[in-house]
Amino acid sequence: MSTIYSMTRSTYSMYQFAQKNGASLFGSTSASSSSGSAWNPYSSTSSASSSVLSGLNGIRTSTQGLLSDYATASKTFYTDFDSTMKDLKDSAQAVSKLDFSSIASEKDALTTTENEDGTASTKMSKSLTDAVGAVKQLVSDYNDAIGFFSDNSDVSKRVGRMQDMFADTSYRSGSYSSIGITVGDGGKLSIDEDRLAKAITESPEKVSGILGKYGLSGKAEDHVSVANGQRDQLFPSVDTMLGS
Repeated sequence: MSTIYSMTRSTYSMYQFAQKNGASLFGSTSASSSSGSAWNPYSSTSSASSSVLSGLNGIRTSTQGLLSDYATASKTFYTDFDSTMKDLKDSAQAVSKLDFSSIASEKDALTTTENEDGTASTKMSKSLTDAVGAVKQLVSDYNDAIGFFSDNSDVSKRVGRMQDMFADTSYRSGSYSSIGITVGDGGKLSIDEDRLAKAITESPEKVSGILGKYGLSGKAEDHVSVANGQRDQLFPSVDTMLGS
């Protein structure tokens, strides 16, 4: 999307440059030096009119192309925005509904088996596997949101502020780390599924506090709500972007 946006801006900048420097958007406007044209005012006037009309048609075509590029960029931006926000909201709600204590109370939620070579392997119950998968999806969708606003941060100041809002995971990095979730560059998250599974079975209330409605999933829903509330102001209007 940012490529389309940049192309639109670049095209418009070229038009502005051409106008400021007297380029032939209207065709050539210099007076003819031919002595013959001086004795044929009708021919001269007709030629000038034709040049102006040709130039006007060129500007109309260029403007239509420019507005088409803008419409494409705007539509692509909002399509990606709506999809990203919906996915994050859905995965956040799924995690907020998880009953980690119930999962941890299962008899064989997490079992460890000693292998012949001295290594150990673990096996998770279906409920635990599903819970870890739900958290993994939330982390992935949250990272996609960070990436979306980061990739489009040059679109407007509001988008830049959305990027900062979603990237604010570092202030709870210690809590996330204690259950197997690491905060990386730009606030993006990575997950150690084995550590998370162990944390769920050993400290389900702690995990619920960190990931539940008062933790990551709740914060994700709040961020989505704020972003959706400013949705129509994120991408600049055609007048703001290109001028009246």
